[in-house]
Amino acid sequence: MEQPGAAASGAGGSSEEPGGGRSTKRSAGSRAANEEETKNKPKLNIQIKTLADDVRDRITSFRKSTVKKEKHLIQHPIDSQVAMSEFPAPQPLYDERSLNLSEKEVLDLFEKMMEDMNLNEERKAPLRNKDFTTKHEMVVQYISATAKSIVGSKVTGGLKNSKHECTLSSQEYVHELRSGISDEKLLNCLESLRVSLTSNPVSWVNNFGHEGLGLLLDVLEKLLDKKQQENIDKKNQYKLIQCLKAFMNNKFGLQRILGDERSLLLLARAIDPKQPSMMTEIVKILSAICIIGEENILDKLLGAITTAAERNNRERFSPIVEGLENHEALQLQVACMQFINALVTSPYELDFRIHLRNEFLRSGLKTMLPVS
Repeated sequence: MEQPGAAASGAGGSSEEPGGGRSTKRSAGSRAANEEETKNKPKLNIQIKTLADDVRDRITSFRKSTVKKEKHLIQHPIDSQVAMSEFPAPQPLYDERSLNLSEKEVLDLFEKMMEDMNLNEERKAPLRNKDFTTKHEMVVQYISATAKSIVGSKVTGGLKNSKHECTLSSQEYVHELRSGISDEKLLNCLESLRVSLTSNPVSWVNNFGHEGLGLLLDVLEKLLDKKQQENIDKKNQYKLIQCLKAFMNNKFGLQRILGDERSLLLLARAIDPKQPSMMTEIVKILSAICIIGEENILDKLLGAITTAAERNNRERFSPIVEGLENHEALQLQVACMQFINALVTSPYELDFRIHLRNEFLRSGLKTMLPVS
């Protein structure tokens, strides 16, 4: 009885082993199938790598094409010149040179700077007392500012839109005046030029004046010769007088004004009591010329006033007296009286002084003076 049970148990044990072997084979077969399926299935990391490489290749090709385009543009000299002309050229050498100046060079440039700033001796004295470091810094700034004023910068649009749109160099103003601009464009140019003549150093005025003064006088003469004076013409005349006043506010400008034969005649012709603001500026200029001018300047001035009066068939001093009669323009009255005093007191000969005084009285001044 025990043997069959044992046999049965043995048979049962033997029956379990084959069953376990079949399950092992099934699991092994499934793993093999999975491995084979995995081998046949495309790997994900290969796709990512391929996509990344593709994107990188596209970016690289885009960069290469961009570089080629830039090189292609650089090969055209016209394009490069246009691009560079829009910006002022850099001035690195000025700072390097100014930092390596000797003490004597700094002091010489410091004196030139004060002269260029149109300072008198009273204003130069406190600047000379500055320490050397301060003087050196001022010289460096002066060199940099001078370089920028010579180069100039031009904003797109030129002078045609607004008087504040651009800042031109002295030679660019000369080019604008030579181009024959007129009306509003001329008015904007003259206003900008007036500011430049007032704010820039004497060297800038000097650079402009060699040709610019003659152009200003040409424009003024052209406007004065017009038979029909428009409102814009009167405005341009006034701006021209302001430019001449700013131009002569230094030794160089004054010498240039006195050296040009047309300047005094055109100033005398521009005297017009109907334009009190402009006449005030002209009379102030003539008074200054009469006082600080050379010895024979009075003869030149009187000759210019006489010639201008003959063109209009009037007494030569009648416009000055007429300006005194304008009680609505107090500044004009003061300027005319100063001019009369400058003319009458300038001659050395007493007889000539009396002659000028009597001529003013005959021109109408006697009726304006209070009776004592």
